[in-house]
Amino acid sequence: MTERLQELARIREEVMQDPENVTSETRKYFWKLVRQIKREPHPNDDEIAVAAEVRDILFEVDRGRTFRTGPALTVMILLGLGPLLAYYWLLASPLDWSNILSWTPTDIWLFVLRFFCVMGVVAFFYPLGRVIAGRVLGIRILGMCRDDYYEPTIKIDYVSFLKAPANRRKWFFFFAGLWTIITSVAIGFVGFFIGGDITGFIPAVLLLVFEGYVVLKGSPTRSSGEMGHYNREKKIEKAWKRRLAKEV
Repeated sequence: MTERLQELARIREEVMQDPENVTSETRKYFWKLVRQIKREPHPNDDEIAVAAEVRDILFEVDRGRTFRTGPALTVMILLGLGPLLAYYWLLASPLDWSNILSWTPTDIWLFVLRFFCVMGVVAFFYPLGRVIAGRVLGIRILGMCRDDYYEPTIKIDYVSFLKAPANRRKWFFFFAGLWTIITSVAIGFVGFFIGGDITGFIPAVLLLVFEGYVVLKGSPTRSSGEMGHYNREKKIEKAWKRRLAKEV
């Protein structure tokens, strides 16, 4: 048994005894060990299994119940169709984009409603991006839950996540973040061709600026969303590549 596996086993026992009162020191140490596993070109299966077990316990305490992917994702898509249909219904009232400075209060409210409809679609369709990324990159999906901000997100299977090469983990989060831009752009194109509207492109630009800033800044913080996770995995990937190169 490796020293890291012994430490993970010790943490598992501590977490199982009182999952709701795990100290911040224990949590930090646990995630430090997880980062070490991620840097390994050939991670130990036993370490992965124990780490995934601890993560799942902490995840349930922090996030609550996880719902089955199929039914939950279907509900999210159906909910997303609401603001999508509302947006296309609002296209029946045209906006003069060439004369935006002369908009009336009614025009401004019409734009605001369209904008929030598009953002609603982006929010409800966001989990689909993680599902697609997982399918493409070989990372299993366990179901749907809430994130730290009580918004819907997808829970990944941590065993398949830790076993995946570092570059795949990186691109998983990158695509999940990019998906929100793709969704907004898609709505924008349809809205433009149907009613000459460009509202859908505005959230796309805002998201592109924010996510681009996060990537360029290199911030790995959780508050930076998917691109923050991307930055974290990108840094881990560098260490992973260095270790991999030594084996050649």
